[in-house]
Parts: sequence; C-alpha cells; structure tokens
Amino acid sequence: MKDKKINIFKILLYAIYLFSVVFFMFKSEYGKVGLSLLCLVIVFILSKIYSKNLAILDRSLFIASNLFILFSFLLGSCYNLYDKIKYYDDLLHFISGFISVKIGWNMLSVVKNTDINNNKLLIFIIILFFSMGISSICELSEYALDVLFKMGTQSGGLKDTMHDMIDALAGSCIMILYYTKSKFKNNIK
Repeated sequence: MKDKKINIFKILLYAIYLFSVVFFMFKSEYGKVGLSLLCLVIVFILSKIYSKNLAILDRSLFIASNLFILFSFLLGSCYNLYDKIKYYDDLLHFISGFISVKIGWNMLSVVKNTDINNNKLLIFIIILFFSMGISSICELSEYALDVLFKMGTQSGGLKDTMHDMIDALAGSCIMILYYTKSKFKNNIK
C-alpha cells in the first residue's frame, strides 16, 4: 500500500511536468521548458535515491522535497505564482527551513547508526552544511547591521550577498577536500 501511494504520487508529478514541457513548447517559452525538464529530472533522481531505502531520504522527506520543487520551480517560476501571490516566496523559504531541518535530522540519524570514520561523503555533506549555515548567519548579521544601524556592510545588496555565499562555498569545498583527505590518511583524529 505504501509503495502504491508513492508510485501514484510519482506518476502524477511526471504527468504534471510532461504536460508543462508540452505546454511551454507550444508557447515557445523555452526557458520554462528547460525548467520543467529539470523538475522532471529531479523527480527521477529523487525517486532513484528513495528506491535505495537510504535513511537520509525517507518517505516524508521524499514527498516534501518533491512538493517543494513543484511549488517553487514549476508553479512559482514557470506559472508565475511568485508574481501573482503576495508572500509566496516568503512562504516557500519558510517551508524550506522545515525541509532543511528534516534533512539534518535524517543525517544525524544516519551518523548515529554509522561508523562515520569510513564515510567520506557523509562527512563532506555534514561539514559543508555546517559551513554554509555559518555563512548564512554572517550574511544575516550583515543585513541586520544595515537595517538596524545603517552601517552599509552589504554595499552591493543582493549581489554582494550572493558573491559572499559563493566565496564561502568555494572556500568550504576546498578546505573540506583538503581536511578529509589529510584526516582520512591519518584515520580521522
């Protein structure tokens, strides 16, 4: 019964995305065709991961992730709900907080039941998420300083924030690769 409901859910998503691909092809909106195809690929990838019965992607996270992709990428961007519904973007970002906590919770469950010393990918993901979380807190702090005290720490606005996050991502990835390589040589200490 459980798998039947998930299969119906997946088929429904595939149908929605395929319909959208055809719909936007007829309207010659090729960017939206590409985004609809991307959604289709994401559902396929998440389905393959889910079928492996990995603890990180359990049933509720599989459903929530797919719904988030549907509401943000397809309905929000392709069908313009971001423009049509006030606070739509805020609502989706708020919900993304629930989803990211669920991912973190599932990762902790895996760590609790795994010999983490032998799982490079898990270590990489956990450290990357932690690092990017710290980076986002720094950006929120800059924003708060600008709004509350008119300090001008984000001189470039959104562009400055995105550059800062990209820089943090690049630095994090390089350091994590170096750190995990050197620590795995020494069996993590």
